[in-house]
This record gives sequence, C-alpha cells and structure tokens, in this order.
Amino acid sequence: MDLIFHEKQDGSLCAQHCLNALLQGPYFTAVDLANIAKQLDDEEVSQLGSSGGMSNCFQNMDESGYFSVQVISQALQIWSLELVPFLRQCPEAERARGNPASQNAFICHYRHHWFTIRKIGKQWFNLNSILSAPKLISETYLAIYLAQLKEEGNSIFIITGTLPRCEADEVLSICPVVEDDLTRSSTTSTNQPDKSTEVDVALAVSNADIDDDDQTLQRILQSSENDDEELQLALRVSANLQSYED
Repeated sequence: MDLIFHEKQDGSLCAQHCLNALLQGPYFTAVDLANIAKQLDDEEVSQLGSSGGMSNCFQNMDESGYFSVQVISQALQIWSLELVPFLRQCPEAERARGNPASQNAFICHYRHHWFTIRKIGKQWFNLNSILSAPKLISETYLAIYLAQLKEEGNSIFIITGTLPRCEADEVLSICPVVEDDLTRSSTTSTNQPDKSTEVDVALAVSNADIDDDDQTLQRILQSSENDDEELQLALRVSANLQSYED
C-alpha cells in the first residue's frame, strides 16, 4: 500500500490531489492548475466578452483553491487523457456502465470536491484525499459504489486514454493487496454509508426500471447533459488556446 501515491487533503486543493492520485505522482501543483485556470478565464473573456460584473462568471478557480471541471479537463489533455461523463450516450460510456471494472479510472465530483477511483494492478482503490490512506474496492462492489455515488449527487467521469506507468501498478499486478491486511471499503462513500445502505443501494439498482419514461433516469441524464456542456466548453477553449500557441 505504501507504493500507492496518496495525497491527503490540503485546504481545498482536491483537484490537485485528484489529478496526482490519477497519475500516481506529484505531477501537478496548485500553481500549475492556477495557470491553466487563468488561461481559460482569459480565453473565455476574449471569446464571450465581459463587463466588470460578468467577469466573475468565468472564474475557473476561487480563493480557496477550488478548480473547475474545465481546468481538470485541460490538465488531463496534457497527458492525452479525456474526461467522459459516465452517463453520456456514447460507446465508451455505454461500455463503462455495462462493466465498470473494464475501465482504468473514474473521477468523481460532489459539492466542490474532486476525487479519483482507480485500478492499480488488478485491483480498484478509492484515492479520495479526505481518506487517511487508499481504500480497496472489490470488483463486485465497484458497480454498486458508483451507483451509490450517483444517487448521492456525484458527477462521475470515465478517464479515456493511457495512464502513465507507475511502480505501484507494476508491483500490484504481481503481488496484489491482500484484503485481510486492510479494512475493505464498505464505507468508501463521501457520505460514509453503512452496510445496510450498501444493501439498499444494491437492491435499488437491481430493481430500478430504467425505461425512457423513468423520471429518475431522466433527471440523471439531464445531469449528464450538463456535464457534457461544461466539457464541450473546455474542449472549445482548449482548441482555441492551441491555435494561439501555433
């Protein structure tokens, strides 16, 4: 477990911790992300125009150290990685919903908090910076946990692309973490659910009628569409930044 890179929460720098947990190394600092946020703010103001009062609408960071989804997306593009909303109607997302364990990582966002769930070796770990250490998640529980997070209001994103190699991935591929050596993640939710909650969520998922008329599904899909809109803005800004650099 000591090989797994895990930054504990520092102020509101969860975006930095989330990205570094995903990449498994100290790749981004708060200054790096602030520079990306400033570039995005400048580009958005240039594209859309701004008066003094409207400029606040384009802040991709705040004084606490929180960074927007656009900053996360732009930072990941440096590594040729992409955020894809879990509920987007596209082949990548459909495969992830059908078999979450087939993916490499997820990034989750809830109430201005970012955190990573990632496969290391052949096992899944919750790398939330509010945890004192990484938490093991079984493949069986992964789908239930993601469903629970969405029910709690989290936005969930798939990470597409090839993650950089890391020592933990190589070692744990050969020598997996033994579950008896640590407390399994039955309480890995940001709201720390108990066992009865886990069972309730599992039953709710199995019994859910997800036809096109289901109001819950429609609400979730609307949330996914909102995530898409934010990402599309980030991609447009990124393209324009690239054209300026060229």
